[in-house]
Amino acid sequence: MSARRALQCGLLTPVVAALAACGGGTDAHGPADTSAAAAPVQQLTSPRLAVQLGNGFRQGLYRLAVMSQPGDESSDLGQPLPTGTLRSVRCEPVAGTSTWRCTVRWATVDGHRAVTRYRIDVDRRGCFYGAATPPLPQRYDSTIRTYSENPLNAVQSLRRGC
Repeated sequence: MSARRALQCGLLTPVVAALAACGGGTDAHGPADTSAAAAPVQQLTSPRLAVQLGNGFRQGLYRLAVMSQPGDESSDLGQPLPTGTLRSVRCEPVAGTSTWRCTVRWATVDGHRAVTRYRIDVDRRGCFYGAATPPLPQRYDSTIRTYSENPLNAVQSLRRGC
């Protein structure tokens, strides 16, 4: 019996229906859900990136303050802690890429001035992910009693959807 005749008789109908449902109407090489690929590109301007990077950096300063508590106080998390102070953020795009170079000037809790530079990558949604260049050294974390990654080494978007 030919496939055409079997289809007319209803013998292949369940198989054809099952196969049609598997692909979701896309070709064999593409994803069924293309909403991520169709998402509009959101451009970040230098001032917007500076504000968002500053927010992420402040969060890192708080995590650094938590790590730096004396061991006997580290179990009481959530209380106000002295943190460093963000002084300025300046970002410049790297020509022809979605990468930025940013410089963060800040002061430690003790008032010492510091500068941290970041390489920032921005995705299609306008979300960013950055790494300190050069990486900052590990810090002793009193909450877990061992050395950990410096929380200022990595920053990322804090806005919803990132």
